[in-house]
Order: sequence, then C-alpha cells, then structure tokens
Amino acid sequence: MMKLFLPATIKTWPCILLLLTACIDEDITQVSENIEITSSYSIPGGPLTYNMNDYLDTLHAIHVPWSSFLYYNDILYPNYLSYLTRDDIKGFDFSSLSENLDRLESIMFRLIISNGYPTEAYAQVYFSDEGFVVIDSVFAGGPHRIQPAPVDDDGIVIAPYLEIVDVVMSPQFVDNLMLIRNITINSIIYTTRPDIQQVRFYTGQAFNVNVSARIQLRLNTGDL
Repeated sequence: MMKLFLPATIKTWPCILLLLTACIDEDITQVSENIEITSSYSIPGGPLTYNMNDYLDTLHAIHVPWSSFLYYNDILYPNYLSYLTRDDIKGFDFSSLSENLDRLESIMFRLIISNGYPTEAYAQVYFSDEGFVVIDSVFAGGPHRIQPAPVDDDGIVIAPYLEIVDVVMSPQFVDNLMLIRNITINSIIYTTRPDIQQVRFYTGQAFNVNVSARIQLRLNTGDL
C-alpha cells in the first residue's frame, strides 16, 4: 500500500494557527481609556523691525575729525548716540489655555533674529499684565546678545547675521500664565563697534525679531 507523505510546511500549519490564536487577546476590541498622548501647536507673537534711517536722518552732517566715526550713506555723523533702544508692544492673551492649564506640559518661545547692521545688538522679551507690570521675561539672565553682521574690508555688511533661539520657560512662568496680557519686544542697537573705526550704515539695513510660542499639552484619551 502506498503511503502519502504531506510536505513539512503543510503539517506545521495547524501548530502555527494554534500558536497565533493563543496569542490573540479575547478582549482585543476593548481599547484602554487612559492612553496619554502629547499634542503641540504654535502661536505667533508678532515681529519687530527696527530701522535706524529715521534717527540717522535727524543728525547733522559735519565733516570734521572725530574719535569714533559713524557713516550713513557715506556721510559722516558726529555727536550721535552710542546705542538706540526700541520697545514694540504686542497684545498676547493666554486665557484661551485656562481649561487646559492642568494638561500643560511645556511652553517654548522661539526667536528668529536677523541683524542687518554691522554692530552688535541685544534683545529681550518681557511679559506684562493688564497694567503693563512686568511678570517675567524670556531670557532670565538678561538681554540676549546678537552678533553683528559680517562686513568686508570697507566695513560694508556682506549679509545679515541670522540666529534662531529656543527658550523653554520655567514652571513659575506657567503659574503666572493667566495674568499675561502683553508681550514687549525690547531691542538695543549699537552704532559703533571697537574693531571698526568707521562704521557704515545704509538704507535697507534693518534689525528684525520674530517671536512665536510653542505650547505642548498632555492629553488623556479618556477625557476626549
């Protein structure tokens, strides 16, 4: 009598199926109601653009020797201010986060900075309440220093200096979040630099700061 021999692959199939069914959970259709996920989104804070043209146009041009030289469109300006400051105030209300405050994981502020001037600059971002009383700031150690734009042998800017700065805020900032109603972007621009005797400024140069906030929330699927 002739015996039939099944291929090994066919004979092992029942065992494989048995193992697979043993691994399937009987409650596979039941999904946990307490899965934690994180979600983040960005909020634009607004830009600041500082141009020194208006200030330099008000200075009187006198062609006399001076200890430090500042040129604007190749015209010598003595008796200038060594630095200029500007504040740009933006309304910024975090009250929309009040319902999710207990789910707040972190807040990060991103500053995109472009310095088109051949001199160094400083930037700080302040947070204030309805009465413009300062509550906190982005840079806890003081204003952030921005490098000057690179220049050629004639002291003329080659290209703006670009920088992106990310700062994760402290738990104290989160505690005072609901009090914030305004953001003030403060900038300081210097008009000279020690390694260049003749600092030249031209129309079209500018200093820009753009601020945005990154909000990260911790969510539970059982609450959705």
